[in-house]
Amino acid sequence: MAAERPVSDAIQTWTTKLSEALAAVLPDGADWQARLAPVIEATLDRLELVPREEFERQRAQLERLNRAVAHLEARISAFESGTPH
Repeated sequence: MAAERPVSDAIQTWTTKLSEALAAVLPDGADWQARLAPVIEATLDRLELVPREEFERQRAQLERLNRAVAHLEARISAFESGTPH
């Protein structure tokens, strides 16, 4: 559950930035901000975002696994062709 906090902070940051951007182009005094913020947050929550650190950790693990698979495929190929590795 600790990983959810940075994502929630990021969603809040994005919501704030989007609201500020919209405030610059929409008329003052409109009730759009109060109605739009929950919609934005709900939409971003469904994106299943992960923190950059988690993404990089998973990417590094995938790269290690890809190298291991390539190594094993090369060994299998060597065994199949009759050349010991």
